[in-house]
Amino acid sequence: MRARWLLAPLLLAALAAGIWLIRPATQTAAPVVSGTKLFEQVLAKVRTAAVEPVEDQELYRRAAAGMIEELDDPYAVLLLPGESAPPPDDTPVGPGLFLDRRDGLVVIVATVPGSPAALAGIHAGDRLLGVDSAVADPTRLDRLANQLDGKAGSTLELRLRRTGVRGQFALDVVRGPLPDLPALESSLLGGGVARVRIARFVAGIADSVRRQLDQLRAEGARSLVLDLRSTVGGELEDGVALADLFLEQGRTIAQRRGRPVGASATYRDSLPSAFATMPLALLIDAGTAGAAEVVAGALQDHDRAAVLGQHSFGRGVTRSTFPLGTGASLSLTTSLWITPSGRQIQRPPRTESGDTLPRPKVKSDAGRVLLGGGGIVPDRQIAESDHTDLALAEARRVLTRAGSPAEVLAILARPE
Repeated sequence: MRARWLLAPLLLAALAAGIWLIRPATQTAAPVVSGTKLFEQVLAKVRTAAVEPVEDQELYRRAAAGMIEELDDPYAVLLLPGESAPPPDDTPVGPGLFLDRRDGLVVIVATVPGSPAALAGIHAGDRLLGVDSAVADPTRLDRLANQLDGKAGSTLELRLRRTGVRGQFALDVVRGPLPDLPALESSLLGGGVARVRIARFVAGIADSVRRQLDQLRAEGARSLVLDLRSTVGGELEDGVALADLFLEQGRTIAQRRGRPVGASATYRDSLPSAFATMPLALLIDAGTAGAAEVVAGALQDHDRAAVLGQHSFGRGVTRSTFPLGTGASLSLTTSLWITPSGRQIQRPPRTESGDTLPRPKVKSDAGRVLLGGGGIVPDRQIAESDHTDLALAEARRVLTRAGSPAEVLAILARPE
């Protein structure tokens, strides 16, 4: 069996060379080696010299799977006949976990509020290392979802790693039903401040928010807290439609940059806004991922809202699935989502040394310095608390003093 383990790396190196011309990593000039020729040479040697023979079809399958694994694309998946796709971004698995793959690990994007996972103390940003006795395989989130599922009342052990905590630790989670939470909630907080909380992006969410805001203003609301904390999922167009409610007509909301023909596009505000003069604060956290980040990035770039809370997750891509015949398919990232100022929402992978690259700086319409580098960095970072909603309290403090959108950011800029 050891010989089988050696075949995949050999073929992977050769197949990767088929995409780029291979040059030795030296400072001196060296002959260019054709990637196609290298692959053919490796394949020929494996066929004739490997201690354990492997059929050609299996060799090609392993090489293809290895190439996909080596891409800097956490969402690249080769599905062979009979294999199932990973769960959708906005679908919780097991005891209420939203999962993703980052830097070769399984990361917990968010938990469903009130779910067994949330009650057990699992946090957004935790890395999932294992389930019971099994290792969490980041390349097979579909299998991991099956491992996390189980009979209500049964217990599973999750092995985790958390930033700021030394070593790994384990939490026991009792499986149970997930709470049935509404996609949209709204309320008046007092002092003319309203709150709209979006739990997930569903069809027509922007129209639902508009109707809620009309009703809230009729009830006396003069300003708004748009709560997008732990809001996972949604397509680029969903975020664009929601941001369109608050921006002036003609403003750029987002861009999509991709390689295939037709993958790139620029989205602009298409309609006059009935809420353009409403003071606005937007709440995000580490579980804000996807369309909600499009909203936060657009409103921050145009100085339309004060963004408060924690760094968002950094997931902003369009994925496409390509049938390969005989029941196989390939999913790839085909475009990236970009904010109006040019910030990439998708957080890039760490460098080979494990370091995170410095965040580039851009400027908002009003000249405020904003940080790029993936995800949305809030205008004011606010620590989370188990007892008090500090971000919501800060949003209310600012909004009760602001008479216009411009005053929101002015008040936020003043020393506390």
